[in-house]
Amino acid sequence: MYLTIGYNQFRQAVANIDPYIYATVLDFDVSSAREVNLTTLSTPVLGSSVAAGNRLLQLIALEAVNSEGDVTFEFRPVNSASALSNTRFGFIWRGQRLVFGADVTETLRLTYLPEANVTWSGSSELDDMTMFHDMVALFAYKQYAMRDGADNAVVQGHLLQTRMMALTEYISSRTLESASYVARVGGTEEDYGWL
Repeated sequence: MYLTIGYNQFRQAVANIDPYIYATVLDFDVSSAREVNLTTLSTPVLGSSVAAGNRLLQLIALEAVNSEGDVTFEFRPVNSASALSNTRFGFIWRGQRLVFGADVTETLRLTYLPEANVTWSGSSELDDMTMFHDMVALFAYKQYAMRDGADNAVVQGHLLQTRMMALTEYISSRTLESASYVARVGGTEEDYGWL
């Protein structure tokens, strides 16, 4: 139980830095509808019939794609009905439904952070962040120590903070030159380039 909690906290820490590391993509068709029920998709991501490891925890992006799979536009999340009616390509996530400001007839691409699906009974790797899996044990220990009342806050806090800084630095710099790349929105192909 504590390892599961620790791993979920680790995944959330990683996703807070780069949500695409654990992202899952699901394409589905919508035909003249103002809302989509996420429990009734061909591959449900919410509800009682979700397969293990498929449950949507955090919505990262919702995009319309063409028949070649290229993104044609991105839907923007809003937080109220009035914002929805005043935002082109807006949507609200309400319970188990995505609600749009107008009827949608598109192939949609839902990019999301799914729940973890770990059994802890095999020798397979948890994910590709193996060099930071010691943090899973630190998160798990923190949960255990809180229950037991035996936490060494100074050591635990310093160690976890040090590892979190190393994780942030690693994820932020693992694609070496991406931070130097600039894309001018609304320009031509010649407007893209390196600094």
